[in-house]
Amino acid sequence: MRMIRRGFWPILSALVLCLLPGCGGTVKGAVEKVVPASGSIKLDGSPAGGIRIRLTPINETKSVGGAWAVTKDDGTFTVMHWSNKEGITPGSYFITFSKMVKPDGSPLGDKDSPMMVNAKETIAPKWSSPDGDKMSAIMRRVDIPDSGKKDIEFKISSSQKK
Repeated sequence: MRMIRRGFWPILSALVLCLLPGCGGTVKGAVEKVVPASGSIKLDGSPAGGIRIRLTPINETKSVGGAWAVTKDDGTFTVMHWSNKEGITPGSYFITFSKMVKPDGSPLGDKDSPMMVNAKETIAPKWSSPDGDKMSAIMRRVDIPDSGKKDIEFKISSSQKK
């Protein structure tokens, strides 16, 4: 009996391990419905590149991870789904903006960690902070319909501008 018990567990474990690779498979692409979204940002009245945009789902929006974008030099951007596919899940989003620079004002390099180089935020807190008053929350909301949205526009201010 003891021999059967000792031999049983390794055999059962081997069978389970053989079956595991077929259980889940791989996820190919986004499992959420994704629609196109793009727009432009003006910083202190002028188009600005390198602004990072984070879109966080609010209310009943059924997005797992939200979306993100980075502005080009002309201030335009294309929203990217959390799965790195162009687009966004329809719904309502709260947006935060960020543009970090080194203490001397120079831009961060591709391999620079903002914490390691003691970077500072150049976007005003009412646009860059996830916290904020009710008015800034209303100003930073965007609703994406089932057809998508290609005219998202924001006019934001830098931390230097009062």
